[in-house]
Amino acid sequence: MAEMGWPERLAINAWSGAAVDGPLNRDARRWAVNRHFFGKPELQLAAQALPRPADWSDPEVGWGLVLPDDPALSDAERATAVDAPDPVLHLAADRSGGREPVVLRYRPGFAELFRHYTDGTEEHPLDLVGGPRGTSPGALPCYLLLCGGPDVLPWELQLRLNLTAFTGRLDLDEAALGRYVDAALCDWAHSSVDANAPLVWTVEHENGDITWLMRQTIAEPVFQSWIADKQIGHQATRLGGADATGERLAATLADRRPGVVVTTSHGLTGPLDRPDNMRRDLGLLVDTDLSTVRPEHLLANWQPDGVVWYAHACCSAGAVGVNLFDGLVDRESTVHEVLAAVAKLGETVAPLPRALLSAERPARAYIGHIQPTFDWTLRRKSGQITVTGLLNALYRQFFQATPVPVGLAFADWHRDAAALLGCWQTDLDRAAARPDARETAAAHQLAGLDRQCTVILGDPAVAPAALHPGKGQRAAP
Repeated sequence: MAEMGWPERLAINAWSGAAVDGPLNRDARRWAVNRHFFGKPELQLAAQALPRPADWSDPEVGWGLVLPDDPALSDAERATAVDAPDPVLHLAADRSGGREPVVLRYRPGFAELFRHYTDGTEEHPLDLVGGPRGTSPGALPCYLLLCGGPDVLPWELQLRLNLTAFTGRLDLDEAALGRYVDAALCDWAHSSVDANAPLVWTVEHENGDITWLMRQTIAEPVFQSWIADKQIGHQATRLGGADATGERLAATLADRRPGVVVTTSHGLTGPLDRPDNMRRDLGLLVDTDLSTVRPEHLLANWQPDGVVWYAHACCSAGAVGVNLFDGLVDRESTVHEVLAAVAKLGETVAPLPRALLSAERPARAYIGHIQPTFDWTLRRKSGQITVTGLLNALYRQFFQATPVPVGLAFADWHRDAAALLGCWQTDLDRAAARPDARETAAAHQLAGLDRQCTVILGDPAVAPAALHPGKGQRAAP
């Protein structure tokens, strides 16, 4: 990895009225060897092999609900979802297949989950690493749905669980929860999306900048995989260059009704001096004309109706509420200024996924980031840090004859985070003997955080719409 080199400047996929880049802090190598990952550094944290991992109804796999702990409830009540909104009660009952739903409780100040039982006993706490999996007593379900916002179930919890389970979150009001659950219970049976017509929308502002990198490393490979598939082929749509506008995106969504949408662009992180406005618009996509793509404009003539949307943009899913990169970049740089301002917003969910999941006919799932993506790891030449896990999720997993659940589809991407965490630990052991160890440590941390901070909003057990039967044989995935 020595050929990686130590960059003089870093850029992020944020937009605050101008491109955001800046020089490294003179003590950046110190950042590289300080721990910024969430969770423990054991490689075993990666989701383990399962008998039938796509079948969340299998008791050896299992689906569980994560709720905030409520000390006002009895231990027996804590074993149930009695305090959850009614739609979530219905979803938990359905996902449990007639068995008692697995309900896990989060207590502030603890990095673990607690499971209570109707006889009044509980686990202190449930083992998240190396323990049994499934729905049996003492086991951790492989699919976990967090019900609540990051104010009661912090992002740190979801980031830890990303490394050991297929994890999603629903943070919606009760009316929106009702619409989402109604659609989920019938698996979007009346959806009008066209699974054979996925859409890529990719912004490129300048050759060689981070938007160009995102297009070259993510959007183009995904699109090429789609058009090479004999069943998808020319039905896939790519909006790039002058066509990567909010107006064209809205029109194409309404016209083509894609089952999967992939977008790469900057995410809005401004105005920095107006935090309320910044929080309201955080992570909104920035188009080729530097205009903000507003959810209400997308929804004016289109309904998500079961779409699965992946957005590679700064804070496209929200903000984690802490500057994980303090000490990496020069404190006088615009990168530090943006990261510090976003951190001050606290933990929040971005408006675009909330709008898509709250729509009259809601999306199935939205996958995005709660931090920026840096250009450094996208410029890798050694091949040791790649986005293969992401590309596999967006084609090989989503477009199977029977698509796999979104939580499982992104398991390799999150498994890579655990592996990179382990590589970072090895870098620390070598730092005294190898001059380049801090460079690789920084690269491994950035790449690992990018993966760990990719979050699923929606039930991780939902899967994209299945391809329609078509003429000809499908290309082998």
